[in-house]
Amino acid sequence: MYRLPAPLLLTLVFATSAANFASGQDALSAGPAQQQPLPIRTFFVTRSLAHEQLIPYLETARPQIVQVGNYGAMFHGYADNPKSTKTPMMLPVAGERAALDFQRKLNAQVHKLGLTVVGHFRLTKVMADWTEQSGFVDYYNNRWPADLLGPKPHPQLVEMLQRDSAGVPIQLSRYDNAQLALCLSSPHARTMLKQMLKCAVDHGVDGVITTYNYRQSCVCSYCQAAFKQWLAQRLTPQQLREQLKIDQLDEHRFDAIPVSIPGYPDPAQATDLDWLAARWGAEHFKRMYDDIFLDYGRSLRSDLLVAQWNHLSHVSLKEERMFLPQSAWGRGEDYFWYSGGASFVGKNLNLSEGKAGDAWLSCLYVRELSGGKPFVMGKYDGIRLAASMAEGYAMSGLGMGRYMRFESPVGFEVLTRYTKFMHQHRDLYDGAEAVADVALVLPRQSVWNRRPEALDAFRDLGQALVERQVLLDVVADENLTAERLQNYPAVILPTAVSLSDSQLAALRAYSASGGLVLQYDEAATLDESGTARRDSSIDGAVPVDAAPVSDADAHVAADPIVTRLRQHGSSVIESPWTVRATAYQQPGRIVLHLVNYDRDESPDRQLKGPELERPKPVKNVAVNFRLPEGKSVTSVTIFSPDDSQTNTLTFKQRDGRVSFTVPAITVYVAVVISFKEE
Repeated sequence: MYRLPAPLLLTLVFATSAANFASGQDALSAGPAQQQPLPIRTFFVTRSLAHEQLIPYLETARPQIVQVGNYGAMFHGYADNPKSTKTPMMLPVAGERAALDFQRKLNAQVHKLGLTVVGHFRLTKVMADWTEQSGFVDYYNNRWPADLLGPKPHPQLVEMLQRDSAGVPIQLSRYDNAQLALCLSSPHARTMLKQMLKCAVDHGVDGVITTYNYRQSCVCSYCQAAFKQWLAQRLTPQQLREQLKIDQLDEHRFDAIPVSIPGYPDPAQATDLDWLAARWGAEHFKRMYDDIFLDYGRSLRSDLLVAQWNHLSHVSLKEERMFLPQSAWGRGEDYFWYSGGASFVGKNLNLSEGKAGDAWLSCLYVRELSGGKPFVMGKYDGIRLAASMAEGYAMSGLGMGRYMRFESPVGFEVLTRYTKFMHQHRDLYDGAEAVADVALVLPRQSVWNRRPEALDAFRDLGQALVERQVLLDVVADENLTAERLQNYPAVILPTAVSLSDSQLAALRAYSASGGLVLQYDEAATLDESGTARRDSSIDGAVPVDAAPVSDADAHVAADPIVTRLRQHGSSVIESPWTVRATAYQQPGRIVLHLVNYDRDESPDRQLKGPELERPKPVKNVAVNFRLPEGKSVTSVTIFSPDDSQTNTLTFKQRDGRVSFTVPAITVYVAVVISFKEE
């Protein structure tokens, strides 16, 4: 039943420049007769706009996407403040018009290099104090530049702000600054953001990546109307009375609409209203977002690049799109940025304690939910530039996402070398389909149905498996179909409590036809709506001994899982725990990617930043790889940005498997296993 290649193309294709993008269409919607453009592969981001090394770096490395510059509501209202040249804005010069002029000239320089510019568009948050009527409040009331942005969308700013039940703007603070939040439910706020988007386009950006994609439990009249409309479409009058104690929805006024983005309800205290609001909030935000950036933005220019900068940490419940259905997750957007924050540095990076600081599982998560679109996994790591670039490339991503230390001579060299490697060897990545020995089910429906521990089990077990070099793919429960499952020899259910009847039927059919189902704790006891199911059994499923209580238990469970997978014929990669592995298939070959996170962690006060990466090569990694049926290997070749030599390895083939030894992995190698039909 296991066959290759997989019919689901996980590496969709996207344009190398803004001119290649179709207006608002996902690549999935393109007809088979259309010629697909090449995907985005190289990327660079910086806030150091005025740095003298910026243009020389771009001239040398030539990344396709240059993410640079500031636009949006927070920018316009804060740019005139002298502090705007410092964190968090870090403008090259203070002053709204001066900064826009600087960025327009910089964008023109980037365009002369043949590169594409994506600007940071600060979305909902603004620097402002409502009590003092300062910051953005003063900007809107007294300094609004009609010649730059057009007329005010509404006489009263309050009509555009997120408000509490008393109608008072919700006051926030960060970076030692008072802040307010715009409400995307307000048509006037969306009009203002459209005016600011037009300003960004007029100043030379080819696209925008939005930041501060947040909601603060607003209960303004616009949110009230939108939430009630959503409820009316999903609940009957009887359900409204029983679940929410609402007799007349049209006349009802909510004292609270308890959803924050990001956020997750407290299962011990949350009511039906909390869970319903969480679903509404995610879906509503996406609709309002699309109105601004996809519908209006692409009326300005049909090829406008659109992306969001969100937060995942290490597969956290507070991911901004946690409650958004797969069908809408990133729909129409071109690439994705996910910040890992401090989850992969500091105390979470200590090799002596078994912490490699890798985002491998997080990358698998985004690769699955995005449908294979380009993405960036941001790490607050200014040291391990090579490891971060390698991780991104191996996962079909865009490489390093934060602290790209181009101003350091060592950082300049590493970033340039890895970017050029992608340019020279992009044939290793384009048109590649992910292949794996096992699918790890991502239990999103369980998380929606008040079982957050399901995500803990997924994260802990998944991390333990990638540390054992298991060739792993993540499959969201929404994507559990017979067609998808047939691509994997084995499936792991890590506390997948909530599954639909069709998903359960697909698993049962898969198991009955010989697929290995490994069941880690409770599975399918609820349907997709959270209703208890009488019979959740999967005949032939193999229970995993250890119960999912902690990260340590997941590691205990991982060893028997690996043993069982190997008995079932999975590929075997014998290496230290610091190595991660993934594989893809292209016509006539498999490409195995190996990334080594080991490095010298000893302190050295004479070194700083990228100078401290100091990778420790892993030697003699033995590989025994399961081949697609009926293939005869013709060569095994290694490519690496850490070694200019292309090395051909000796190999042995027997019983549908090929074995060879990788002599050394400094940080990253791509092993090409070429074959022909037997």
